[in-house]
Amino acid sequence: MSGRAHRWARASGWVIETEEGQRLEDWVAGYGALSLGHNPASLKAALQRALDGGAPGLYHEALNPFAGRLGQALVEVAGPGFETALLCNGGAEAIEAAFKLSILATGRAKIASFEGGFHGVSLGTLACMGKGAFREGFEGSLPPFVTLPMDEGGAAEAALAVGDIAAVVIEPIQVEAGARIVSEGLLRRLRAACDASGALLIFDEIQVGMGRTGSFFAFEQLGVRPDIVVLAKALGGGLVPVSAAISGAGLWARACGDLRRAEILSSTYGGGALACSVGIEAVAQLSDPALLGEVRRKAALLWGGLERALAGSPLVERISGRGLLGGIKLRESDHPWFSWDDLGMPSLSGQPVSAPMLIERLGREGILSQVCGHDWSVVRVEPPLIIDDEAIGRFIDAVADGIRWLESF
Repeated sequence: MSGRAHRWARASGWVIETEEGQRLEDWVAGYGALSLGHNPASLKAALQRALDGGAPGLYHEALNPFAGRLGQALVEVAGPGFETALLCNGGAEAIEAAFKLSILATGRAKIASFEGGFHGVSLGTLACMGKGAFREGFEGSLPPFVTLPMDEGGAAEAALAVGDIAAVVIEPIQVEAGARIVSEGLLRRLRAACDASGALLIFDEIQVGMGRTGSFFAFEQLGVRPDIVVLAKALGGGLVPVSAAISGAGLWARACGDLRRAEILSSTYGGGALACSVGIEAVAQLSDPALLGEVRRKAALLWGGLERALAGSPLVERISGRGLLGGIKLRESDHPWFSWDDLGMPSLSGQPVSAPMLIERLGREGILSQVCGHDWSVVRVEPPLIIDDEAIGRFIDAVADGIRWLESF
């Protein structure tokens, strides 16, 4: 899908190896799914215990004990005010569940999202997708949801004041929009506007949650609590598909308290024993204060090192990050070679070139990296949380060398 010629064979920790024996240090981390690295032993052991225990893999006629334990763990780590965890299979499914829960609870039909958002590629989540290739060809089939500008001008308050919006969904860091960190002021105003209008506030923490920013949830650092928070990716550790929409007290009863609607958000594999066994261990690992402290320490090492190494570069427009998640935004070179037409790929004409060129250069130095989905001018920075200081140093050096190479043209 990415166009890479690699054929992956093995992976462990933050290193992935091709069939030909090439080793690359992974700074994509499965777009956040591999927070504990590739094939983490603790999650594999949890999966094996569940297999050996012989519990029913799927059992919706009564409480699946693994689902019950995972739901309890998620509600407890989310803290006061949260009551229910709906377990699903993937991020888009959990976001759609949050939408449906909001629509049922409020009796309203519209969801609002922000420009540049990325919440999944199902039809419902595509209606909240930033404009671009992901939406093309589907426009006529998407629900008429509301798109808000990512600014401080009061557009969100005005839209919510109309009173027909069930919920607003937002990522505390818009990763695919270029590692764009949403201001705390906007989030606080959004919380107040939702409260005033009766709309619900959904935080999509699929990429930014589960320790990625140095706290288990990103919202813990923001002073703003959502009504629903959605997790996925790292919850399954790269081994199993599992996600969750964690909702506030009373919300589930408002939406689905009638016995006739009790299964309206159900899923055949949602809450399966094997997936939940991994999720339970992932929550335990990624909520460990020692691990979270290490994420914050490594983040200071990473971002401080990049700022020093890239200071004064005319190609670097900005460096933004929180915890072990962020991006490096590059300006375009004016060299005539830096165009997709001249590189023999005219179908990509109009897209930025500098960051993809740096990605290619990093690959030659043994580092697997990628640009942001909506903004190819930004190199995403998203390593496994277990990465060590030496690997961080190698990344900083390789990025600095690559930037100097680009500047030499």
